[in-house]
Amino acid sequence: MGSLVYVLTDMPLIKLISTDFDGTLIGFSSDGRCSPQFADAIMDHKERGGLWAVNTGRDLHYAVEGVLQFDAPVAPDFLLTNEREVFRWDAGWAAHGEWNARCRQRHDELFEIAAEIFVALELLSKQRDGIRLIYEENRPVGLTTETEALMDLIVRDIDLLAASFSDFSYQRNTVYLRFCHRDYHKGTALSELCRLENIPVDHVFAAGDHYNDLPMLDVRYSAMTACPANAIEPVKERVTLAKGFISQKNCADGVADAMRFYTENEAMPSGAAFASSDA
Repeated sequence: MGSLVYVLTDMPLIKLISTDFDGTLIGFSSDGRCSPQFADAIMDHKERGGLWAVNTGRDLHYAVEGVLQFDAPVAPDFLLTNEREVFRWDAGWAAHGEWNARCRQRHDELFEIAAEIFVALELLSKQRDGIRLIYEENRPVGLTTETEALMDLIVRDIDLLAASFSDFSYQRNTVYLRFCHRDYHKGTALSELCRLENIPVDHVFAAGDHYNDLPMLDVRYSAMTACPANAIEPVKERVTLAKGFISQKNCADGVADAMRFYTENEAMPSGAAFASSDA
């Protein structure tokens, strides 16, 4: 018999949910399909007039591909891609406002200034096995490593190389890493979407599982935070700090678990959950 542990505070209605995709909605070894529990939860959310944004590190093409494979009973209203771009559905996926253009311009400027970082990383990838740089338009945009342990080492090298470039940053998910401007991440993309849609942060729910989800799990961007049981410890720590909900269910079932908790308690003079148990 399951139980919930929570403390009472005000619980607003969820108007927008922001979910990571890989590792949060689907497991890396799964068939990529929507679970029945999440299908019920997202249908209930949409019937209440809520909106759904998939906030992912995938680019637009692979985000669309993943969403189609996921085959939820309703489609997301927004795709936040590459950990920084904002798209909405309008007879096709289209840039929402001017954010993407400004984002691209600032990244072009930063990457030109910080070109020596990429030169050093190209040299490092040739000297050390297990590192592969990812290129777009003949420019390095990220890298992958064969193991997470190797990625831990590479991150330290990048931190040293970027010490003189205060705006240079990166977003990491397991063995994948994307270079970025420090002002552009899942949190600021979510904030821009909320600005465009006039949604207060108190009505925003966010769920993620890995390092690149940490920004959108900040209370500045989402008042209701959650993670599935398979989330890494730094994510669980961030959710705990935000007095959010940590499920004991994995992936999409864990997200559904959290959505159900917040929805069922929204009318109470009610609560921030610290954990769930579903033994």
